[in-house]
Amino acid sequence: MHEMETVVVSGQEKDYSGLKIKVLNLFRPKLPCPKVRGEFDLFRRRLVNFVDKAYVEDVIPILLAAFYCRSDELVNQCVDRIARSDLDNISIEKELPYELSKRIELSRKESMSDDEQVSEAVVRLHEKAIRRIHRALDRDDIELVGILSRESHVTLDDANCLHYAVAHCDYIVVHKLLHLCFTVVNRRNSQGYTPLHIAAMRREPSIIGFLLEKGACASDLTFDGRRPLSICRRLTSIKNYDAKTEQGQPTNKDRLCIDNLEREMRRNPMADDASITSQDAVNGTFDLNL
Repeated sequence: MHEMETVVVSGQEKDYSGLKIKVLNLFRPKLPCPKVRGEFDLFRRRLVNFVDKAYVEDVIPILLAAFYCRSDELVNQCVDRIARSDLDNISIEKELPYELSKRIELSRKESMSDDEQVSEAVVRLHEKAIRRIHRALDRDDIELVGILSRESHVTLDDANCLHYAVAHCDYIVVHKLLHLCFTVVNRRNSQGYTPLHIAAMRREPSIIGFLLEKGACASDLTFDGRRPLSICRRLTSIKNYDAKTEQGQPTNKDRLCIDNLEREMRRNPMADDASITSQDAVNGTFDLNL
């Protein structure tokens, strides 16, 4: 399963960032063991209070942890929250086990009128073509991606191929898509995210750097007013940002991501928060005691 990177609520809900980081740390890379389930129970009530306030992407790791820790109340709340959101079916199916994605699908159908259900059936046919293209991306088969796109009359931008590759594929797939000019680097998906916003959630410096090199705009705002830099900052703990790397060990990816985005923001005189340093932002957001 792909390691999930998501956006953390801001402002008055900023304490949730620590909770989400805690959930992710407990949850990866394996299913929760009894010890993890015990730790999860310690802050389950706090998560219940935050589900309805959180961005929908943040609800996914909470739902996964609740599902594997058998917290039915929290599972039901998360399923309802996602069902009411604008998160697309393809993303839901990619990130969640079949049982959960099916529950969300059924919950959405229950609230639809007859006309909406007919329209949904048409959408499902379109999504079927998109899934085939995404599976080709999973296999790093760019040639097949092009063939499927032509056969189905679904453009790579319609399928949000660059968003998908940035979220789930290796750097080389992203490189091939952009190198061949198959897609638009600053295109927004249905939730208002550009590929760079998605890359900031994933926190992979090689992908962030390549997108910037190809013209990705670091000052683009999501529909709710977040830039890639602010997304990346809020996903990074002080401990991870300040972590020292021993000789011969991999470079600190969290620091690289923030530094790359911050450097790009400084080049943009229109950026509102370009003068804020990485350390100031991290200190102001992640000093949480759980």
